[in-house]
Amino acid sequence: MTLPKRVFFTLTEAAARWGCHIADIAEWAMSGHLEIMIAIPPTRFGTETLTDLVVIAPGDIMAMFRRCGTGPREGVIRRARALGDGEWKHIAPEDEGLPVTRDDLMILADALARFEEEHGLFRRVGAGTARGYDWDGFYGAMILRIFQGGLPEKQADLVAEMQDWFIAAGIDGDAPDESTIRKRVSPIWRRLRAEG
Repeated sequence: MTLPKRVFFTLTEAAARWGCHIADIAEWAMSGHLEIMIAIPPTRFGTETLTDLVVIAPGDIMAMFRRCGTGPREGVIRRARALGDGEWKHIAPEDEGLPVTRDDLMILADALARFEEEHGLFRRVGAGTARGYDWDGFYGAMILRIFQGGLPEKQADLVAEMQDWFIAAGIDGDAPDESTIRKRVSPIWRRLRAEG
């Protein structure tokens, strides 16, 4: 028995998978290349109620993705549309809007796959790598994680995060065991701790 394929990817997972900054994804959504989704409880948009998965207007969240890192982690959604609907629904100006965090935002897996195909972003696996794991992508994702969030308190936390990256970035959800990842993380961890 096999599990079903993934349905969603968070923006952070997509950025790690593609080796880009999360702000790039927000910009691509703003320019119409991608749709950003959110799962919501029943929410009043004008005279209609939307619920579950909706597409959100990228302009409502752009401040959350400033490249300088000063953007808020939370924002307010004032526009949304149902899947497959081309018409935006608006929350009335006198209402507060729908609060969201960066972690709430997603891309549908099918849309992610189409985007990868359209732009030639296929998973690159180096020849001769053990079991075909994407170690080049791993190092890129680890560098991006450390650059954006600094080192975690413990090496084990970074190892666990990178194991999660393999699961998210892989086609079949497979990941190397912790000891294999630790062997690759340890030299970098020791060097960065010595520099700090």
